[in-house]
Amino acid sequence: MVQSVQKRRTRRFEIPGAKVRYKKIRFLVLASNFSDAYPVMNISEGGLAFACEERLGKDRKLLLQLLVPNETPMDLRAQVQWQECPPYRADKIVGVKFMPFGSRRGWNSHKSLNVLRKLDAQYANKENEKDDVDL
Repeated sequence: MVQSVQKRRTRRFEIPGAKVRYKKIRFLVLASNFSDAYPVMNISEGGLAFACEERLGKDRKLLLQLLVPNETPMDLRAQVQWQECPPYRADKIVGVKFMPFGSRRGWNSHKSLNVLRKLDAQYANKENEKDDVDL
């Protein structure tokens, strides 16, 4: 019997009202302005999924601006992992992974990772409490 391999190392959670805007990174240069703001479907320390109208190719590098209610907007570098067009939706769902965290050029800052961990503690725990109540 074959067992499936769990690829995710961090749990996903939802942040009510969270949105994301993006810019395409081309040849280490940011192209144009940020896009419109799109809803974040879920997020983790490793990446996020969001809805958008544009077709984004696999491996496309993006600069994301994460907009969380009552928080300072946060920029994160990411890479598109997948995009699907569900037949029941007018928009597309995009899954991105965050670039590594550290001090190298093109990476995300350690401060960004700390903010993501804070959001995980704040919102993922709320989901667990809600699940406990539903039992």
